[in-house]
Amino acid sequence: MDAGLSYEDIMNMQSCSIKNIYHRLRGRFEKVSWRRIVCHNTGCPRWTFILTVAAHGKLYTKDRLQKWGLQVDQKCVLCNQANETIQHLFFECTYAKALWSALLTWQGIRRPVAGWDEELRLAEKKTKRNTAAAELYKMTAATTVYHVWKERNTRIFQAKVTGWEAMSKKIIQEIHCRSTKHTTGILHRLDWYPV
Repeated sequence: MDAGLSYEDIMNMQSCSIKNIYHRLRGRFEKVSWRRIVCHNTGCPRWTFILTVAAHGKLYTKDRLQKWGLQVDQKCVLCNQANETIQHLFFECTYAKALWSALLTWQGIRRPVAGWDEELRLAEKKTKRNTAAAELYKMTAATTVYHVWKERNTRIFQAKVTGWEAMSKKIIQEIHCRSTKHTTGILHRLDWYPV
């Protein structure tokens, strides 16, 4: 058999299952703490992909580009107030902070917006249960990160600007379109815009 497992290895396993073979081939790794936010997220795959890349800290922000030796203007294009890092972009930037704050309010969550690492920790805590509110939170977090990143790229490469108020409406509309039977009830109560 390929990948280092012979017929004898499989026959010598105490219980032969696809799961055991998979773990033997892959090896055991620690699960990331933010997996609940990404896994089983009913949002659009591109939303969860960008969220995963951001959670890994691997988005090509301007500070990372500069570390590679590229000469780029370090200022955040969303707020023009600070240098662009993942920490700044999610959610120290005034644009992203106002957007996330409005979407938290829309979900009925009354708390100040925290920094990126703290927001990930809060999202982990919020999504421990399999409830409609947790599913909605995961979807909202994924689409917010995606749209902040997309808005950043649109401003850099196309010089087009969308305000956070219009962006919040767009996000809410997309969440309503992507909703499942599980979240329909809670979305009927949230049939309004935060602005």
